[in-house]
Amino acid sequence: MKRLPSIVVFLVGVWAGHALIPTAAAQFRSTKSERLLSTDLSGWCDGKEVTVELNDAGTGTSGKHYHPAHSFTYVLDGTETYALDGQQPRTVHAGELLYEPPMRLHTVDNTSPVKLLVIRVAEKGKQATVRVP
Repeated sequence: MKRLPSIVVFLVGVWAGHALIPTAAAQFRSTKSERLLSTDLSGWCDGKEVTVELNDAGTGTSGKHYHPAHSFTYVLDGTETYALDGQQPRTVHAGELLYEPPMRLHTVDNTSPVKLLVIRVAEKGKQATVRVP
């Protein structure tokens, strides 16, 4: 029985790793957030709060995550691709508004910087974003 040269085995392994795990090569985007407002809704909607943030995101991917909140994202500048788990990706452009229901797993990708106005209604004390490995 003939053995394959080590270099062939190595190259096949590199190709298989690249072909089967393309997200490993994706770069996570950096995001700068500025909280513009945070207000308690007690007396009207006890235990809930509204936050308003201005987000500047660089190129790359957000990675899989969800928000334990109702999220409304208005794209001020740029374009991003929003992929709700199990659905076709949707491209959102400047001037468009995106609604994300709570707890829906998704990924956001962009090839150029994007500026977003994000409004969330959530339970008080919950973190805004939960990353999923």
